[in-house]
Amino acid sequence: MKKKVAIIVLLIVFLLLFERFYFFILKQIYPLKFSESISRYSSEIGVDPYLICAIIKSESNFNQYAVSKKGAVGLMQLSPLTAKWVAQKLKIQYSDEYLYDPDYNIKLGSWYIKYLLDYYSGDTKLAVAAYNAGMTNVNKWLSIKKRSTIEITEIPFKETNHFVRRVFKSYEMYKKLYPKTFKHIDY
Repeated sequence: MKKKVAIIVLLIVFLLLFERFYFFILKQIYPLKFSESISRYSSEIGVDPYLICAIIKSESNFNQYAVSKKGAVGLMQLSPLTAKWVAQKLKIQYSDEYLYDPDYNIKLGSWYIKYLLDYYSGDTKLAVAAYNAGMTNVNKWLSIKKRSTIEITEIPFKETNHFVRRVFKSYEMYKKLYPKTFKHIDY
């Protein structure tokens, strides 16, 4: 009887330690940096902060100096053309160099994903696909399907299909790993 109790106690201790280790490892894979800027702009603009985290993770892995092969820049990997357009809409000054500033990049990227969410009537999957592939492509896919939405499996661009899946996976992970980081607001 004492052996069974000892084994159960050891098992419970192991599971508790394993859970902490498990979350520690996951937080290394899914880091959270720039949370103050994410919180500020997601709140000001009215977009889910966990979606912003997921996009940043998927786009740059929180590297503010990231530059893609196509010239997208910073945390949220904004193309200079899109960023300039967003800056004009926000009536703020624009410079390509500003895109490396986390605060500036998160502000523009948050506004842009909110714009896409509004354009696609809150359809996050379409907004995230458009964030990656562009609105022209997404609108063409919708036109071909003669529907107002598509399933992730129907996204014809392999890169965009994988991007949308990564963002959705990251979104769920950020909500689980950092549940109290951001104030809850219904988006």
